[in-house]
Amino acid sequence: MKGKFVRLERPSQDDYALMAQWFGPDSVVAVMTATEGEAVSAEDFRNLDHSGGLRQFSVHDRNGKTVGAVHYRAHGPVGGYVIGGAIGDPELWSQGYGAEAFDLLLDHLFHARGAHRVQFTTAMYNKNVLRLATRAGFVLEGILREYYYLDGCHHDAVIWSLLRKEYYGVVEYLKRTEPGFTLPEAIPESDKVEARRIVADYLAGTEGESSTRLLLARVAEETANGRLRDEHPAKEPMAAT
Repeated sequence: MKGKFVRLERPSQDDYALMAQWFGPDSVVAVMTATEGEAVSAEDFRNLDHSGGLRQFSVHDRNGKTVGAVHYRAHGPVGGYVIGGAIGDPELWSQGYGAEAFDLLLDHLFHARGAHRVQFTTAMYNKNVLRLATRAGFVLEGILREYYYLDGCHHDAVIWSLLRKEYYGVVEYLKRTEPGFTLPEAIPESDKVEARRIVADYLAGTEGESSTRLLLARVAEETANGRLRDEHPAKEPMAAT
């Protein structure tokens, strides 16, 4: 998944070590993202990822350097997901890396995985994420009072969500307002059209077989055999004399 500034890739072992450094207890990123710290070591992050408990992507800049990580996990009914992550170096905050990384993650969930609902929770003191959420079409669903503790006092948490119809509403708006805007496609549309043409040509040809055609042929054969039995009933066996 590639954007203008960053791309998302599956993490390497070195990336898991960076995640442990960025999101570990008492790190600046953990404080800002209010990470609860279930994972501490590189092996913890790797195990979470490989078990499917938390599907992770490393965020790479245009030079290939790992600058952050984003993740998602299934939540609630089918089609529901929770997302999270951050740019690891505070000096790179507010430069568009995080916003694009989350855009790519949303594209992946809604456009490739059929997501219906995506949500995330952030602390009321995280102004960068709050600014991003208010500009990206997310809906504020609720406030958890005094949910986090920082700097000697409690802070509220905010829950945001985005539904599938809202996501595609934003996509349609961008198509109208930004010339050249397109969603990333895993397979080009031209290849999909060509694939459908191959199947159509096969079915249209005399040599083409399909389960429907085979079923019709079988029923026709059975019907014909049934008529033959009706027209030429089996002879009664001769009685013994």
